[in-house]
Amino acid sequence: MITDSFKLLIRNTVPRKLIDGIRGIRPSLPQDVVELSYYQEASFWKPDRGRCPCDFEFVEYLKRSKIEGKSIFHFGTGGHHVVGLENQQFTVPNEVIGVTASAPEHQAYTQLVLKNRALAKYYKVLFADVYTLTANTLPMFDVVTLFHLCEFYLSDNASSVHQTDQSLLQLLLDKLNPGGKIAFYIGSWGWDQTQVILQALESAGKIKQVDAYKTLLIYAKNE
Repeated sequence: MITDSFKLLIRNTVPRKLIDGIRGIRPSLPQDVVELSYYQEASFWKPDRGRCPCDFEFVEYLKRSKIEGKSIFHFGTGGHHVVGLENQQFTVPNEVIGVTASAPEHQAYTQLVLKNRALAKYYKVLFADVYTLTANTLPMFDVVTLFHLCEFYLSDNASSVHQTDQSLLQLLLDKLNPGGKIAFYIGSWGWDQTQVILQALESAGKIKQVDAYKTLLIYAKNE
């Protein structure tokens, strides 16, 4: 079980080159990071499919499943913004809302839009702590990604946010349209805790796994 104190240690003190040894699977944290706290300039997820393939595989999954013209919530855009950029090339692009708590990642989005205004037509990025979102904040979605669930929540911040990992997942399940899907990444360094939450929901008959693609597991609500 990854504790809050462990997460805080990772964010604030551990050099990126040491993080790979923490778990046997590849973590989904930014590359070359010394301090990983929200909003800090060092927090920037660079494109590195070898270390964190989830966004790249998600694009592949969308193409394989012929998911076009849908509404997508994407938690953790990365500085590469590969989901938004690749989605722009679809015959019928999806409407993607991305969320990042990294100022440099949001600045990277701004620069991309300044160079290519068409990108913002189907890809919007919100600069926010995902745990501050509420039902009144969000529309309904056809596809949700929670690749980084259980990586960033700290109980010490409870008074500053609305959600925990469990309630964030429930919020986004509630925001799924009929037939909607929610995707998780088994390479996340929060996967152990995420898996416990998913198993509890499965046992309660609330969700079911409906698909898998490489390191991604896809769930849907039991309707």
